Amino acid sequence: MNYLKKDFEEKGFIVLKGVFSEKKLKELRGLQERIVKYADKHLIDPFLPWSIEHRNDQGVLFDLYQRHPEFQEMAKNKEVLDCLEVFLGKEIYLYDNSLIYKPKGKPNGVPWHQDFLSRPTEPLKLIAWMALDDVNEENGTLQIIPGSHKQGHLPWHRVDGETHHDRVNIEYVEKDIEKIIYANLQAGDVLIFNMLVIHGSDEVHTDKPRRIFRCSYQSLENRIYTPRQSPIVVRGGSPEFLAEKYNKPHVKLKKNPLSQRILNKIGRVLVNYGS
Repeated sequence: MNYLKKDFEEKGFIVLKGVFSEKKLKELRGLQERIVKYADKHLIDPFLPWSIEHRNDQGVLFDLYQRHPEFQEMAKNKEVLDCLEVFLGKEIYLYDNSLIYKPKGKPNGVPWHQDFLSRPTEPLKLIAWMALDDVNEENGTLQIIPGSHKQGHLPWHRVDGETHHDRVNIEYVEKDIEKIIYANLQAGDVLIFNMLVIHGSDEVHTDKPRRIFRCSYQSLENRIYTPRQSPIVVRGGSPEFLAEKYNKPHVKLKKNPLSQRILNKIGRVLVNYGS
């Protein structure tokens, strides 16, 4: 894996080819479809005290490692972790995970951004973008500005109410617009990239699905922090069980943005105090 290091440090990303078998991918594609059907029912989500509500309106299913053990094998894949070890060292933990897709007929574009823009004091994270389907320009693959990670954390702004709310100021994209490439992948490939690489994807409306299991990783050698925590399911937890067990309509609670920000700040102080 060391031969990839120079390429990764220069461009900010690499691609591992054919990591996952079609048998595994077929299983997970079917599970994703069932999870979306469950989420569309808007029933009680028993994971919400620890997690984030699925945004199937914008194509994001959160914390599937914790909710559905079928995804744990992907997150702990040896080839992926061996590659991450070259850059993060031997002690690695899963920072967050989600399944991202492009729901037809709904807003599904992802604006230009660096990951974790609002957390500049946290250690470096690497993202593994694991393709469940073939992905290309037609169905909205990732667009990347190679080498953009070398600029460090860039100025950004927030658009409240959006899943992808933190965005790089557009002048940093426009100045390198001729460098933009499409990260086309075949099902089973894994794109690994530095969180500071500027990236995004087009809004597309096609019958060709584009499903990605996205995991971000951080070294255990640095301060440990996760944006949220969920019970980790090790057996069961299917959408059918959830629909049977938690079969009352979900009622959204109104949140006070100011009080939530205060709680988040207190939480960060406590994390820093304990580190």
